[in-house]
Amino acid sequence: MRPTAPVRIFTAAAAVHTLAGPDGPRSGAAMAELGTIPHGAVVVDDTGAIAWVGATSDLPASFADAEIIDCTGKTLMPAFVDAHTHLVWGGDRKDELEMRIAGADYERIFATGGGILSSVRQTRAIDDDTLYAQSLVRIERMRRAGTTTFEIKSGYGLELAAELRQLRVARRLGADFRVRTTCLAAHAVPAEARVSAAARAAFIESICAEILPAVARANLADFADVFCDRGAFDVDESRRVLLAARALGLGLRVHANELGATGGAQLAAELGAASADHLLYVGDAERTALREAGVVAILLPGTSLVLGKPYADGRAMVEAGVPVAVATDCNPGSCAFENLAMVLALACYGNRLSPAEAVCAATHNAACSLGLGDRVGSLKPGRRADLLVLDTPDVRDLVYHAGSPLVGQVWQDGLRVA
Repeated sequence: MRPTAPVRIFTAAAAVHTLAGPDGPRSGAAMAELGTIPHGAVVVDDTGAIAWVGATSDLPASFADAEIIDCTGKTLMPAFVDAHTHLVWGGDRKDELEMRIAGADYERIFATGGGILSSVRQTRAIDDDTLYAQSLVRIERMRRAGTTTFEIKSGYGLELAAELRQLRVARRLGADFRVRTTCLAAHAVPAEARVSAAARAAFIESICAEILPAVARANLADFADVFCDRGAFDVDESRRVLLAARALGLGLRVHANELGATGGAQLAAELGAASADHLLYVGDAERTALREAGVVAILLPGTSLVLGKPYADGRAMVEAGVPVAVATDCNPGSCAFENLAMVLALACYGNRLSPAEAVCAATHNAACSLGLGDRVGSLKPGRRADLLVLDTPDVRDLVYHAGSPLVGQVWQDGLRVA
């Protein structure tokens, strides 16, 4: 029999930001509506689900025997959802730091054998257990910073065996963390496929006819992604990969318009992708297309900071009615940031979101982009009890005191995990 007796009450919080409201990703003015309950309480039952949310003064007497967690002077909010990461990789690219600080841009580093191809070499060279151990260290740090749900991409294999290994490790992490996986075999053209146009075409064929079908057969991915941009894959190549993925039942995500106005955003809208990510170079036409197609725009301000690139115009996205999410883009080269709370603050200072919009973007909207809006990203009865206790009465302190250790407690499925 399913147990129903509540076991914990988070009580007397200065504010509970529930993100309660209509299902589906929020856009426009709705992104700033946090569903705030002053002096609020959250009841969690012994299945790890939220049983009740409301004012502490309205707590039903039936919960009187539950364990009390005093949140006086603190804020309760949903745990973060990181909807764009590459956190399964081998080795590191610290040797690129000085190059980048000295002025070398992403494309120059890539052209010298660095960038993605450096991580491909290092990831291919280690075994599954080593890859898992290195990735586990990262994801545990990310959870301590407040994230309990993760999208994890492959893309540092660029061949069948190595792509499958990355995705197996990501699924293995899903035993202890809430994980959605994405096959990003179309992340870059590997060195061995750069020797001729025929070799490049053969690599794209291998993605469509070999890698994606093998991934789907093994149930290793929920989505497929493609880097549709200058120096990676053009629109026609990207469309081919995404259509092959869709035919196999995979959801679609697109790295779009990071390095130029290269058509990725329009392609994401054309195919009704779950998300279009980066979006540094978009105009009114792309924003309109994304809004009408219901595509979530995932902004990655940490990458803009590290690469010295412009910030995506999040303000224009919100005003155009495009649902916006914010993610770390945690990866070995262009942004190894692991703290989504800090990136949330960058979304305010760089992408020009308000603090409330950024909170929505890093919780509810991010969850919706992963098809998990009915499970996490908000504090509603029936949702999983993934929540944060902030050591401040004002959620705006995540932005005002950006980078400070304000996440006092992290709970996942009703259990304290940090």
